[in-house]
Amino acid sequence: MIPFDSFFARAMGDPLRAPYDYQRRLALEPWPEVLIAPTGLGKTAAVVLGWLWQRQNAPQSTPLRLVLCLPMRTLVEQTEAQVRRFLANLGAAEDQGTAERPLPHPDDGVAVLMGGGERDKAPPPWVRCPDRPAILIGTQDMLLSRALMRGYGMSRFRWPVDFALLHSDAQWVFDEVQAMGAGLATSAQLHGLRNALGTIRPARSLWLSATLDPGWLATVDHPAPARVLRVPDDVPEDATSPRVRRLLVEARKRVGPAAARPDGTTRKDVAAYAAALAGEVLESHRPGRTTLIILNTVARAQEVYRILLQRLGPAGADRLLLLHSRFRPAERQAQLARLTGPATPEAGAPDNGAPDHRSAGRIVVATQAIEAGVDVTSAVLFTELAPWSSLVQRFGRVNRYGECADGAEIRWIDLDDPKGELAAPYPPEELADARRRLASLTDAAPANLPPPDRGPPLRHVLRRKDLLDLFDTDPDLTGFDIDVSPFIRDARDTDFQVFWRDFAALEPSRQPLPGREELCAVPIRRAAELLKERSGWRLDPMAKPGRDAVWMPLGNSRPWPGLVVMLDAADGGYRPDIGLAPEITAPPVPVSTVEPPDGPGSHDAESHDTQSHDAESHDDDRDSRQNRPVALTTHLGHVAAAAHALCTALDRRGAIDPAAQAAVVTAARWHDVGKAHPAFQERMVKPAGWDGRPLAKAAAYDRTRGRAYFRHELASALAYLQQRGGDAGAELTAYLIAAHHGKVRLSLRALPTERAPAGVTRFARGVHEGDELPLVDLGNGTRSDPVALTLDLMELGDTPAGEPSWSARAGRLLADHGPFRLAWLESLLRIADWRASADEQAADREGGRDGER
Repeated sequence: MIPFDSFFARAMGDPLRAPYDYQRRLALEPWPEVLIAPTGLGKTAAVVLGWLWQRQNAPQSTPLRLVLCLPMRTLVEQTEAQVRRFLANLGAAEDQGTAERPLPHPDDGVAVLMGGGERDKAPPPWVRCPDRPAILIGTQDMLLSRALMRGYGMSRFRWPVDFALLHSDAQWVFDEVQAMGAGLATSAQLHGLRNALGTIRPARSLWLSATLDPGWLATVDHPAPARVLRVPDDVPEDATSPRVRRLLVEARKRVGPAAARPDGTTRKDVAAYAAALAGEVLESHRPGRTTLIILNTVARAQEVYRILLQRLGPAGADRLLLLHSRFRPAERQAQLARLTGPATPEAGAPDNGAPDHRSAGRIVVATQAIEAGVDVTSAVLFTELAPWSSLVQRFGRVNRYGECADGAEIRWIDLDDPKGELAAPYPPEELADARRRLASLTDAAPANLPPPDRGPPLRHVLRRKDLLDLFDTDPDLTGFDIDVSPFIRDARDTDFQVFWRDFAALEPSRQPLPGREELCAVPIRRAAELLKERSGWRLDPMAKPGRDAVWMPLGNSRPWPGLVVMLDAADGGYRPDIGLAPEITAPPVPVSTVEPPDGPGSHDAESHDTQSHDAESHDDDRDSRQNRPVALTTHLGHVAAAAHALCTALDRRGAIDPAAQAAVVTAARWHDVGKAHPAFQERMVKPAGWDGRPLAKAAAYDRTRGRAYFRHELASALAYLQQRGGDAGAELTAYLIAAHHGKVRLSLRALPTERAPAGVTRFARGVHEGDELPLVDLGNGTRSDPVALTLDLMELGDTPAGEPSWSARAGRLLADHGPFRLAWLESLLRIADWRASADEQAADREGGRDGER
């Protein structure tokens, strides 16, 4: 075992770099629940390297998954790059995440969750391999929506799997919590509900900020944290460290009001304010240093940027950049690269002795997107008035490393009007509190900043009943879901996403799904402005791939948080240099050529060949895919073996008990028995010379044939219950069988548009009362006998035979196991199915026959 100091220096890529003592504590001691540390002291390195060290030296007691939850998109790419650099420096590329080498691989062990492009792809490695270590990085929108089983920007049918993995064997880290809004209370409630309802393996939480009162985390199900680490107050070695004193005490930051201030919110007022501010910025800019302007709205930032660009001219354009959260990923990453990369030397700039490129000469116009976590420093800061916790973060981007020996300068811009319109997006009372504090502040060195005296207001608090209701992933009868956005962000901060396509090249209803790189976030409050003269399109939730169009007009519907809307590129609304701009109608938005995700000419084994890029629907079986024929009995054996292997690996971590393991493996043996149904086999295009055995997979699958909405897993569960309903654990096994595609779970009812022929008394999900299933060889010396399926379980109350209904059984399982354990078990069968199917594909590439291994 190498000492942590050596491990830290190696990860940082600097043999002389020593950790702060609080960073050392996170590696060598149990973690607190709250870490309060000033900006610039390396909190990201502290938590990531602390977790990696514990994974390497105490893997059994250290959670497998590190979940980094960030409030803003701009932090995600930066954090991802930092994490991958740590792993590469530590040589983790040679580490396969085994017991002997317990670190995540820098390629498939690090995942970014930002939405878009996930609806039709194979599950990522961190999902397929719950027994491997992984680092997950995402915004609170993407992570908390998954933790509430309503994952934004992903297939609804994978919601239970992500939910399960995020709530078991995971270490959550909530960074910059002062910016989380409603998500802060939700994070605390989820932690409390995990403790109350139980998980398979513990899931811990750590909240980080420079401005955090632990009392903010006291909610109805979560007490105020008892384990709090305050840096440097609780760390004597850091309190007396010259390195720390240089950053916290000696890095002077003079504070005073700016001359420029807005008089109103009209376009004329904004233009006049932007012109005055641009002039003051140019007068105050120090050659060779960075000047940072942080404004509270994208529109004001764009206007100031435009005027500065005009005044600097072509010669100064390369030293000016604009950064906010309303860019597409490619343009945002380009701006961040410019921000953190070397700048062109400025004419007349002195040799300022700056420690690195982060203080090179440039003018940066930004919004709140830069105030937390972005590793940048400046000699001059102009900032609009904001809540005190936000101002403290902004002050942390000034003289961050003590590089300005003569001190830095902060000028704050007052926002005060009788109607409070200039305060948006912040409450006027929070700006009034900040104004009061600034009146007596002359130096913003961290040691001089008072702590916050008010926390974020609790508007919507997640309760136990809310969480249990969210466990049911079926939409209501109108096709809508429970809206979780009030639990994730304050209403003023919620977003939907848009992307642009060339409608002249391909009609909108048939456009492929977007990739993550195409998406641009739009605040809900600007929806009317953006869509006023533009026609939006959204995914049709009831579309049947191979039969219907994928996209439908948005019409007069108001976008809701997490919705993805497609727009015509010819209508404008975006420019690569300034980002989202609803007022711009020309020129057309640049778009890239979009291929279907699986590539031209590809074949999805369980989707119509010409629709491999469609959104997944209730009538789609793409989760279990194959490009060649695989006999049903063979596939059942493969999945049972994969389930047994997965459970064995998880048993070594105490992540499954014997009874649950038996239920998972038995469910794997029965999970696809319903594929023997004639309605399913009719869709399987048999290869020439096939011997007549029922198929689980085929190289061609024609969804235009057979019975609409047919769900083979429901037929499988009914067949199992009718033959093995008296077995121990039969209800759990049947539920796992039914839920293994995420489409038949707590409720059993027909879909709104589903119809059955005359004379059929009961029907649901394409299964009709009295359907005949033939004998199926289960592959281990057992079989499913021929059976006529009955749907009496879908009735309210008990069945005619006195048996409980499907809903009653599922409700009892939810009460007995709790949502976190039950989701975990249903995910294991699904993951085993994915793994077995992937191995069958590999066998085909290696020249295997019929999926035999």
